[in-house]
Formats: sequence, structure tokens, C-alpha cells
Amino acid sequence: MTTTTLGIKLDEATRDRLKSLAQAKDRAPHWVIKTALLEYLEREEAAERERQEDEARWAHYQAEGQAIEQERVMAWLDQLAEGGRAPCPR
Repeated sequence: MTTTTLGIKLDEATRDRLKSLAQAKDRAPHWVIKTALLEYLEREEAAERERQEDEARWAHYQAEGQAIEQERVMAWLDQLAEGGRAPCPR
């Protein structure tokens, strides 16, 4: 994997916080930044995938008009709450 350098501008207070945290973790500030960035990307990419899935489901509902009745969903959830393992209603 090829790597590249990316510079960021931080105000002094943020830089001091970064250095302090890195020292507390016995890590380099670079490691803290990279870890935080990777965690942020994972979280935001997952949120974007979920948003796209929601939009696809909404479009399907609008096109087909099919939905699961709330009573069936609530009955299924009640079974799960009681320790049952019924399949999700479709």
C-alpha cells in the first residue's frame, strides 16, 4: 500500500491537547491522529451505507406500496423479548 503525507492546520490548544493525549497513551501524535481518522471514516461510511439502504427501502415502499403491518412486527418483537427466535416478518 502506498502512503502519502497530508498536512493539517491545528490551533495551539488543539495541538496541545493532541500532544498531551499522545504522551498519556505513550504514542506519537501521528498515531492518535491516524487512529481517530480511521475510526471516523469507519463510522461515517457505515452511516452512509445505512442511509443509502434506507433510501432504497423507502423507494421500494413507494413503488410497491408493500409494508409489514405494525401488529405483526409488535408480535414478533414480543416473541423476541420473551426469548423466542421467530424469523423476522416479511
